[in-house]
Amino acid sequence: MRNESNLLEPRCNVVAIFTPKPEHRDEIRSLLLRITPIVHDEPGCELYAMHEDVEGRFIFVETWTTRDDWTDHVDRQTVKDILTGVEGKLIGEIQVFEMHHLSTGSSGKGSLPWS
Repeated sequence: MRNESNLLEPRCNVVAIFTPKPEHRDEIRSLLLRITPIVHDEPGCELYAMHEDVEGRFIFVETWTTRDDWTDHVDRQTVKDILTGVEGKLIGEIQVFEMHHLSTGSSGKGSLPWS
């Protein structure tokens, strides 16, 4: 069951996963690398870090000052450019997970360093 009180935390963390078709991996990598620094300058962007896993997926770990900052990001030209650039070149849809931090433990190991 979802605990709605978690949504009261202002900071919004997001993970977005792109699974490119093998023949489009380099093209998508270039697109995402080109757009990432532009996103860094968007209001509320605290973290927008691109990773590539061993399966060839591109995974963004994002932190936005508020949920509104993140939803504004989704409506910006950068995201429109990404969506246009990956159209027909992914295996499945982009997976997006919006998350809100739950404090656990007491040693600081239960939090992302920037949370």
